[in-house]
Amino acid sequence: MPPLIAAFLEKIKASVKDMMDSVVVIYSEKGIEPFKRPLMIALPSLLCLYALVYSPLSTKLKRSVGEERNMKVVAQFADDYESAKLKLAGYQRRLPLLKDKDDWLNYLITTTAKNSGVSVDSLGAQRETEVGNYLLVSREVSASTAYGTFGKWLAEIENSPIFLRVTEMTLRRDEANRGSIKVSFTLSTVFPRQGGGAK
Repeated sequence: MPPLIAAFLEKIKASVKDMMDSVVVIYSEKGIEPFKRPLMIALPSLLCLYALVYSPLSTKLKRSVGEERNMKVVAQFADDYESAKLKLAGYQRRLPLLKDKDDWLNYLITTTAKNSGVSVDSLGAQRETEVGNYLLVSREVSASTAYGTFGKWLAEIENSPIFLRVTEMTLRRDEANRGSIKVSFTLSTVFPRQGGGAK
């Protein structure tokens, strides 16, 4: 320790010792009486100072510690969040637009059937079910066609860049027309209820 600082600390130490000695001498001669008034002023002042300085600092410190802990948790899972966000954006792009929901599934079924050479016998009413921020839309389809033609049609539906799924299917041989089948299935897709969707 530098000599100048050591001398300064010694001076403070000596002053505090002299002050304590004076307090002891005064107390032994006159009792507590001379200290009452200074204590009545000093104690409330110290308590107010403590409340004004330490208490807000303590609250701020607790808040800062909590925020730091939250930031560490967020940082720990930031990569997972970004990865999930990118995947979700990719899935969102594969969904049809909500404004097209009334005609889109009907148009898709008739267009793909025509491209594959399938004659659609009947289309059921469109069913809509809300699931969170999404709308699940389904339609039942019945058709009579050859095995190979149906396979081609099913492949075109299932490989669509827009999200489509055949959720239920029944298939039976058409006894009246050898080599043909009667098929009925439910085709489903999902529409985002707010924004998103294929563009």
